[in-house]
Amino acid sequence: MNVNEIRDRIVALSHQTAGHGEVQAKALGWLNAAYHELMDEVVAYLPPALQVQESVVTGVGGEAVLGRVPYRILKVVDASAGVALGGVTPLEIMELDPSGVLIGNAARYVVTAGGVRIHPSQAGVSLRVLYVPLVEDLVEGGAEASLLLPRAHHNALVWGGLVWSSLFERGFGSSAELQVYQRQWQEAKQRVKLGLLHNTASSLRVQPFDIV
Repeated sequence: MNVNEIRDRIVALSHQTAGHGEVQAKALGWLNAAYHELMDEVVAYLPPALQVQESVVTGVGGEAVLGRVPYRILKVVDASAGVALGGVTPLEIMELDPSGVLIGNAARYVVTAGGVRIHPSQAGVSLRVLYVPLVEDLVEGGAEASLLLPRAHHNALVWGGLVWSSLFERGFGSSAELQVYQRQWQEAKQRVKLGLLHNTASSLRVQPFDIV
């Protein structure tokens, strides 16, 4: 589902109407509250479903800006040379020699606010970057791809949106309804975690062996 479809589903269930204007704007806020709550709980798992690979080219100063703000950089590869670059911390940058190369080491990269910067700095270097994007607010009209969650788990956000709608709109609904929403939301979050962990476990499967 895209952002509007999830938002409209929340409105339909919470207000028993299609909603418009102010109600839809509020529902987008409820959706974002649920989205951030869920992603805060699952992003630490770093499953393949949340990872993004992007090809970029360094500009002036050796910096390459990614399409999304990175939450964590997992791997940086010099596409031209086919070599993985090692990461370097800001503290280690203080140990660079005048040529800009870490003493005793090959080219490295440092994480910046919007991407990565290579050392020694050089423009026009093609990089492949594997990273987990920072979770950003969903916007009206946002495409399905703007959600970091796999499509199979989008429906979970409807239950979260209903919980937050009851919390924000305290005059709306009964405590019994809120309890139902909260129970369904907790169960939905658990299903998402199990689903993502299953994807991770599949990617880490090893060859079988016999015990002698």
